[in-house]
Amino acid sequence: MPRPVSEEIAAGHDSFLDVVTNMVGILIVLALVVGLRIKHAPVALAPSREMLAAAEEIEKDRASEQSLRSDVAQTVGQIESIAREAALRGQERDWLAAAAASLEEELRARREGLDGPAREDFDLRRTLSEAQATLEGLRRERAQVKATPGQTVVVKSYPTPLARTVTGEEAHFQLRGGRIALIPLETLLLAARSDARSKADRLVEGRTVPEIAAVVGPEGGFRLRYTAERYDQVERTSQGPVRHVGLRFTRWEVIPVTSELGEPIRAALAPDSQFRRVVAGLRPETTITVWTYDDSFAALRLLRQEMHERKLPVAVRPLPGEAVIGASPRGSRSEAE
Repeated sequence: MPRPVSEEIAAGHDSFLDVVTNMVGILIVLALVVGLRIKHAPVALAPSREMLAAAEEIEKDRASEQSLRSDVAQTVGQIESIAREAALRGQERDWLAAAAASLEEELRARREGLDGPAREDFDLRRTLSEAQATLEGLRRERAQVKATPGQTVVVKSYPTPLARTVTGEEAHFQLRGGRIALIPLETLLLAARSDARSKADRLVEGRTVPEIAAVVGPEGGFRLRYTAERYDQVERTSQGPVRHVGLRFTRWEVIPVTSELGEPIRAALAPDSQFRRVVAGLRPETTITVWTYDDSFAALRLLRQEMHERKLPVAVRPLPGEAVIGASPRGSRSEAE
């Protein structure tokens, strides 16, 4: 008897669902396998610059550590070798000391066994032997000294400096930080006098202003700060008292505009230096006054040597590190050698 048509359709529909279900299951299994492989696969990332720099630093540190370990091991080996050598030398010293004590005891025993004349002869022979040993050592030292080539030591000597007070022309220089610079002092003082004259009326006529202070320059890298005061003097003459009213400097100071003035001392002593040209333009009787700071005494020795060879008088005015170059009526004059 044939099956109904509805049953055949239902059976075909079930078969189709089975096929679809199997395919979905296969796809799920494949997805799981691929996911597991991706999860456990090694991740290859491109290193960044920071990572490369860190790796390089680590390699450098590792190499430095290995080098230090090698140095430490070498030092430890040297210390152990020196310790062994010291121990051997100590043993030799002890053995020699024991041998010397034994020989001394033997000599003493022999001497005690001798009678009077023989003992004196023994003492004389012993003294003579010691003197001969000393003489032989001196001869060896003399031969060694003769065989050693001698070194010639050149000692430069200068005449004993006799200081004299400077009364003539002076050329002033600053020697600071190993650099020497010309101080145009005459030019600065002329500028200060001119500036003071322009303010003289206010100072002389106005009794309420006891003094004035001002700064002139710069000239040659220096400024000059001066102080002037009013003076009032009465001079007695044959015609009667004469009153003098004016102004006078009480103090001046030279102020450098920078710390890099002038030339380094070795460059200044070169043939074509600015310092050489300035010195060549001075009169022979001009005294070179060097205001020297405490950081430039070595440079001063080179300068004095050069000036001595040229027979130029030099006056040195030493200054501490924070002092300024200056003068006042109560100050002292330079003394040249």
